[in-house]
Amino acid sequence: MHPYLLEIPLPWGGHFRVASYGVMIVCGFLLCLWLLRGRSRRMGLDPTAMFDAAVFALMGGIIGARVFFVIHHWEHYADNPILIVRLDLGGLTFYGGLIGGAVGLLLTVRRRRLPLLRTLDVGASLVPLGHAFGRVGCFLNGCCAGRPTESWVGVRFPPESVAYQAQGIAVPAECPRLHPTQLYEVAYELAFFAVLSFVLTRRRRDGDVAWLYAVLYGCGRFVNEFFRADHAPLESFGGLTGFQVMSLALAAFGAIMLVRSRTRPREPLPEPFEAPAAPAAE
Repeated sequence: MHPYLLEIPLPWGGHFRVASYGVMIVCGFLLCLWLLRGRSRRMGLDPTAMFDAAVFALMGGIIGARVFFVIHHWEHYADNPILIVRLDLGGLTFYGGLIGGAVGLLLTVRRRRLPLLRTLDVGASLVPLGHAFGRVGCFLNGCCAGRPTESWVGVRFPPESVAYQAQGIAVPAECPRLHPTQLYEVAYELAFFAVLSFVLTRRRRDGDVAWLYAVLYGCGRFVNEFFRADHAPLESFGGLTGFQVMSLALAAFGAIMLVRSRTRPREPLPEPFEAPAAPAAE
């Protein structure tokens, strides 16, 4: 576990720290931006407009993810609200980011007059890759860890790690093994990225890639929640966590939209985007 990739002592005391979590999010976003340009062009979308959409989706996603996390853990922030802006300590929730990112994306789609479903398809094909980078950051930070296990896949974190603090585990001389749920998610997110990338250039109806992503992520997150330890089960939902309920709802929504999509006639793949020619000089 390496919560900080770089720590530089400051002359007046303290340290300048570069958080692993933030670095991984930035790296994932930059890689997705690089891939976005080519995918947008192949799908007949203006890469510049798609870049704007990605930036606003990221901004909305970070705000939504933080707001959702703070609300979910308000008892931790009520007495020390300055911690709300300490993103370097971690504390983002994916479903909050999904909602906030969708709002930012929709605003840009409307302003730049992008086709909504095709824009969602391109974006959904890249979200799992960026999410995988974020989960690597979670692993380095020690957050979002799993329950104790005796299995060979278990990982021992340093005694001071938030992986144990979040569960209230009194760490003995030898730290207990925990399910590396962050790495489980990295694995299935990369698999989703490969599947959606394959489907993107072969789909015949706008929206199919986005709806398939909803099904895949909902199912993957539902299963992974059984191994995570940072979300308490809810008696009113049969012992499922709140995020499992949301995952089932997301998967069901995606499945319904996929079925509805099959009622529409197939569409040819769009022609690659070509920038308008510059006017000839007089």
